[in-house]
Amino acid sequence: MAIEKMSLWSVEGKTQKLDAALAACCESGVFQFSSPGKTRGLGEQNPYREALSKLGDLASNLKISAKNLPFDEISFEMPEEFSEYSENLSSRFTELTEALEKTNAALEDYKHTSAYVKHLIGLDVSFKDLFSLKYIKTRIGRLPAENEAKLGYYTKKCFVFVPFERSPEYVYGIYFSPNNVAEFSDEIMNVLGFERTRLPDYLEDTAENAEKKLVEVISAEEANKKKIEEELAYFSDKTRDELSAVISKLKFKSECFELRQKVIISGERFSFSGYAPTVESGRLTELLKKAGEDIVCDEIPIERKGASDEIPVKLKNNIITRPFEMFIRMYGLPCYSGFDPTPYVAFTYMLMFGVMFGDVGQGLLVSLLGFVLSRFTKNGLAPIMTRLGIFSALFGCVYGSVFGIETIITPIYHRENIWHGVCKLLSGLGIPEHPENIFQAAMVILIFALILGVILILISIIFNIVKNFRAKKYGEALFAVNGVSGAVIYTALLFGAGATFLFGVEVFSLPYVLILIIVPVVLIFFKHPLMGLIEHRHVEFSVAEAFIDILEGAITFLSNTMSYLRIGGFVLSHAGFMLVVSQLAGAAEPDSPVTVGTVITYIIGNLLVMGIEGLLSGIQVLRLEFYEVFSRFYEGNGKDFSPVTLDVSVD
Repeated sequence: MAIEKMSLWSVEGKTQKLDAALAACCESGVFQFSSPGKTRGLGEQNPYREALSKLGDLASNLKISAKNLPFDEISFEMPEEFSEYSENLSSRFTELTEALEKTNAALEDYKHTSAYVKHLIGLDVSFKDLFSLKYIKTRIGRLPAENEAKLGYYTKKCFVFVPFERSPEYVYGIYFSPNNVAEFSDEIMNVLGFERTRLPDYLEDTAENAEKKLVEVISAEEANKKKIEEELAYFSDKTRDELSAVISKLKFKSECFELRQKVIISGERFSFSGYAPTVESGRLTELLKKAGEDIVCDEIPIERKGASDEIPVKLKNNIITRPFEMFIRMYGLPCYSGFDPTPYVAFTYMLMFGVMFGDVGQGLLVSLLGFVLSRFTKNGLAPIMTRLGIFSALFGCVYGSVFGIETIITPIYHRENIWHGVCKLLSGLGIPEHPENIFQAAMVILIFALILGVILILISIIFNIVKNFRAKKYGEALFAVNGVSGAVIYTALLFGAGATFLFGVEVFSLPYVLILIIVPVVLIFFKHPLMGLIEHRHVEFSVAEAFIDILEGAITFLSNTMSYLRIGGFVLSHAGFMLVVSQLAGAAEPDSPVTVGTVITYIIGNLLVMGIEGLLSGIQVLRLEFYEVFSRFYEGNGKDFSPVTLDVSVD
């Protein structure tokens, strides 16, 4: 249950060394800036931002994927140098892209023209003669096929349409119209959807010769296009690494400059403060000294006792419990003066999950799946699955279940030396001495679930008592529902009920009830006045509020305790699921033959149970942790330790 010890750092120096100091803190990866309130910075706009934006766009256009490269060999330091570099690269890139766009446009135009010229092959008239008629206008293009029949509606039409080729969508052709009615003819054809094509002036010969010339021109332009594309690819490959390194350095300097808003500037000197783990003091000091001999840094270790909630928190756990930090972060980190419940959560989570999902085969399979996912993904649940599977396999040995088969390992209720002892201990409940299956042992499982819940609740109350004593909140530790008084009442009631119903021993005598139940109830009722008396301060007292606190505490204790019955319920439901799978597979009887269908049904059934039951068990255990455990002692109002880092990858 460890929280990394933190130190408060103060860094000062000449303004000329500010960027170096900021870079050293970022390079360390263990420094978090504190909030100095209203700062008096340099008030400058980031001079690197424009060049960074341009080079980022250029990298994107060159299809340079994001990567982080070292930039020690990049000599640029001033914003003007980066801008000049950006302008030179952008100028060359623009030159190539414009040439490529121009070539593509010319190619598209030539291919478009060629498509129409092909429709005119067979017209034994040169284009020069055709378009130089003195009294007749000539139009070449295409007409929607469904509109060709409409030409017949114009009985007095003043143009002649000659089709050359037809396709399902269009009719390609040419129409002639006298000069004096050419505009009227054009209007009619426009209404009919005629799309005119203007042939370039260099096509003066017949359609056959024009097509040959266009083939030569298109071939030349395609060769030119390929050459430009090769030059562009060479340009991209040549500048890839250098451009990535320049952008990495530029982004580093840009983000260093942005950090200046966290710095206080006074004259020609700067100062800033922040937090870092005490264990990293040596490395951080070395980096700051390397940044400049005149940079002064001062470290003050922060004591946990009475520390402010503003101190950032970094959890420190071993390899077994570390994955469960994810659940702590979901609920909320502890404050710096508190304690880390991760190991407690890790053990109780694995324990409850193992009890609820006990099966040797399924547990080992879940563990294997978690191990594989941990190696190839960054899924936070994968390492948790590895640990949960091991606990599931351990409790599977207790239940004697291997992929739902209970004939491989002897279950605990068939081990007479153990089970007969349980029967004698719980003789008042009429537990069968020779249960045939786990369902006949349901009472023992439910009682075990209740006992486990009671233990966890009492441990949570003890945590709360210790926490309040450490914080010198003696009233809360002694007189609260989750304090000493509440623990005494809860323990006394459970012990008395257990002794009476299980062993027939009557312990609810007058002194027992008076001392262990009534007195603690009175103390809880008068909690606020007693707190004021101990802490020497005036506290308002409300009878209604005190009564509600007691009633709420009683309901909470009862509901929290009964919630743990779900652990036993999931044990039985897991066994029930596997019994259904066994019956569907036709292997419910011991002497049932093993067939291919039986094996396939068992495989599918086990996979479904693992998916459904595993998910539900995980959710239910997390609910028990958050509502029945954490609600008694944990607040989760700490702030995460977020050291400043610079992302120097290419966008």
